[in-house]
Amino acid sequence: MRWLVWSLLTFALAVGVALAARFNHGNVALLWPPYRVDLSVNLALLFLAVLFVLMHLALIGMSGALRLPARVREYRERRILQRAAAAFHDALLAFLEGRFGRAERLAQAAQQSPAVGGLAALVAARAAHRMREFARSEQWLQRADSQPGLRNAQLMTRAELAIEQHEAAAAIAAVDALHRGGARHIQSLRIALRAHEQARDWHQVLRLVSQLEKRQALHPVAARQLRTHAYGALFASRDEPDALRKLWAGVPAAERTQPQVAALAADAFARARDVDTARRLLESALDAAWSEALAERYIALPAGAEGRGRLDRVEAWRERYGDEPGLLRALGELCLAERLWGKAQSTLEQALAREPSAATHLALARLFEATDRPGPAAHHYRESALLAARPVGPGVDEPVGGAVSRQTQRPPSTSMQAPVMKSASSEAR
Repeated sequence: MRWLVWSLLTFALAVGVALAARFNHGNVALLWPPYRVDLSVNLALLFLAVLFVLMHLALIGMSGALRLPARVREYRERRILQRAAAAFHDALLAFLEGRFGRAERLAQAAQQSPAVGGLAALVAARAAHRMREFARSEQWLQRADSQPGLRNAQLMTRAELAIEQHEAAAAIAAVDALHRGGARHIQSLRIALRAHEQARDWHQVLRLVSQLEKRQALHPVAARQLRTHAYGALFASRDEPDALRKLWAGVPAAERTQPQVAALAADAFARARDVDTARRLLESALDAAWSEALAERYIALPAGAEGRGRLDRVEAWRERYGDEPGLLRALGELCLAERLWGKAQSTLEQALAREPSAATHLALARLFEATDRPGPAAHHYRESALLAARPVGPGVDEPVGGAVSRQTQRPPSTSMQAPVMKSASSEAR
């Protein structure tokens, strides 16, 4: 449609010029002594138009001839950039496919382009690292460092590769340099968490876990496991009561009542023979929420002068949490320690009716043995042995029941700190 419009306009213009030329009777005289040329105005205008077109075409040809070397150079550069971009594309594809040798070779070919050369160097560094060519990987990283605009990417790559090599110090240095530059995103915090975990810097691990939790970048189960592991290592590294109390004072209030953290702290204070602090922190945690593991540690602590006070507190927990089997067993064992035979028997039998366990059978066996009833005692000893023989996988919230059961076999006046220390060491591992 457009060509038809232009054709009509061209014909209309030609008709208009032809009509205008009919009424033009002027002449143009060109004097070039001894010659004189007379031309009509119309022919002169035609010659001028043709001359303009010829000069214009000549100038275009001269300009094209002068720009020919530059155009050839631009064409060659464009071809080089296209080949480098294609090589970078193939290098990245080969890296994702796991063909690391091919990825490194193609990344080398992509170095001809400044636009993708730095990124190709980072791909080559990762590929060389996968092939355990660490020296060559470092050379690629240094080459990428010389490229402008790739500082953060180079630092992230360096930190991740250092983590894979278990070089925690190098990873921490790279992440710190990245953070000083203002880039404090989630992935950098995750790498920093792994680096500090490898370096066994547990205070930094706890700080980073809290930051990632606030950003909802860490699963609650993983956060709880990391926090438990960090606190376990911190409490296991301290033996003096003063050092333990200083460490416990730095634990946030919201974390002190978590069963895993409270269990680790109680075991540490029990190892340090600071029974009063262990008892107080267990009571605070159990006041916040019920935990059978904490209850077992609570009743395993030496009674001392707090026997009846502990019994009253367990009674209060029973009113709050109901007839939990673990709570009933704890109450029965405390009654057994205080020689309240009737209440101990009824409470332990209630616990056994709700949930059969080796620890409850063992407590009843000790009760019947202490009250000179060998027949029922032998029966419960046998049932306890049968239940204890079953394979059980204890976790942090479910410590090994044998340790607590062996503790309860001792007379009430015997110290129970050693089994608690054993349970703490097993959980720290």
